[in-house]
Formats: sequence, structure tokens, C-alpha cells
Amino acid sequence: MLKNIYNQRITILNKLKREDNNLGVDVWYKTVIDDAVWYKHSESSVGVGGVSIGTVIQVLIPFHDEYLPYLEWRQEGKQKGHYTMSTGDYIIRGNMPDEVDASNIVKVLQKYGEDVCQVKSQTDNYKRFGARVQLYIEGV
Repeated sequence: MLKNIYNQRITILNKLKREDNNLGVDVWYKTVIDDAVWYKHSESSVGVGGVSIGTVIQVLIPFHDEYLPYLEWRQEGKQKGHYTMSTGDYIIRGNMPDEVDASNIVKVLQKYGEDVCQVKSQTDNYKRFGARVQLYIEGV
């Protein structure tokens, strides 16, 4: 049954922070995954200022051997062939063929508009017994 819903392609843009590399700038790495779930819905809340409505994107990624927690992924040479997930990374719905670096990241994200999710929170079920979903991500 899970095969039926995990059928969407996403492109993950991971940021290797400038303090974690010797280049002095943020470096972006791209990974395409073919078996994710992308779900967009509206949420509303009532507060002192009135009602606010916003869009929330949820992404589910099943277990992959290529996933590494950021502390391991940031080590030299671990980025090639692997991906991670951190607050501030981006997920784009579909296959994004563009090359991304610090000088064009904003332009690339604008190009894909509503198909971009900036990671705001994540649940990492890395190596937890019985979990079916490795990463549960929420963003805007």
C-alpha cells in the first residue's frame, strides 16, 4: 500500500553551512528522490489580531541508505551520494535540473514558486525500530 502513495518526485537542496566548510560561503547540494509524498493544505488559527490562514506543506520521505544526519553529512566527502535534512533546507516538487549555488539560490527558488517548501520543522526517525517513514517535514 505504501508504494501507491510514495510516488512523487522531489528535489532536495541541502545547505552545507559556511562555518562547516573551508570555502567561506554556503554550498548547496542537490538530490532527487522518486518515492516521496508531497501534501499542501491550508491551516487557520484564531488569535488576538483575528483569523490568519496560511499554507503548510508536508513531505514524507521513506527510508533510504543515502540519508545521513547533518552532523555526519557535513563531514568532508560525505555530501556526494548522500542527503540530509535541516531547518532552512529546501524541497522542490518535481525534478529540478538547475545547478544551485550561493549566487543563484534565490533566483532558482523564485522560478519554482509554489512548488518550493522551505523546511521549518522535521521529525527524523533515523534507525528507530518499526518506523515506516524516515523523515516527516513541514514547511512553507
